[in-house]
Amino acid sequence: MMRILLMAALMLATATALGQAPRGRSEFYAGPVFTDGKSYSFEGGSSVRTDTGWGFLLGFGHKFNPKLSGAIELEWSTNDYRATVQPGTGNTSPAANINGTLDSGTVRFLGTYHFMTGPFTPFVTGGLGWTYVDTNIPSGLPENVCWFYPWAGQVCTGVTPTYATTRFSYNAGGGLRYDFGPNYFVRGLVNVQWIDFGGSFGTTDLTQYRIDFGLRF
Repeated sequence: MMRILLMAALMLATATALGQAPRGRSEFYAGPVFTDGKSYSFEGGSSVRTDTGWGFLLGFGHKFNPKLSGAIELEWSTNDYRATVQPGTGNTSPAANINGTLDSGTVRFLGTYHFMTGPFTPFVTGGLGWTYVDTNIPSGLPENVCWFYPWAGQVCTGVTPTYATTRFSYNAGGGLRYDFGPNYFVRGLVNVQWIDFGGSFGTTDLTQYRIDFGLRF
């Protein structure tokens, strides 16, 4: 909870600073995100193959001059996966195959450089932030949790804790942008995001494809 509050405070401070920038114009954009499937190998010989994932992104930025801009982005995505799980020490059972869903959310701060000043321009972008990853793999027995709902009164449901983590991440990408008059723009880009898991797994990279639809104000 403290980490989430610190991230929210940093996001608010950055958004305020961008909104108060004395030059240029602010921008808001949103669009779909598609993530390439990939194969992974883990400790003990276990392996995973993810399917192509999908998600959604929101961004708020400020164009300081015709070539340079900064932004904050919030991204959510989900990938289905198939895994082969190897038995651990002392386990004589054969390997097991499981299916699951990997959910992730990212907050990042980035800068973008546009190579041209006209309505059509190629660009490069890069930034850093944090990524929350939920494997949806149970980490304990189901827990009975009760809430007092309006009109319904107390309602109790079973909640199963899962293995999840928040890690440092960074990204780099490039694409093409086109401005429709003074107020609208669209851009397509390829973005690579690296997530630092540490330990024996280290850092993994994800290739993403995006189409952003934006409004300038």
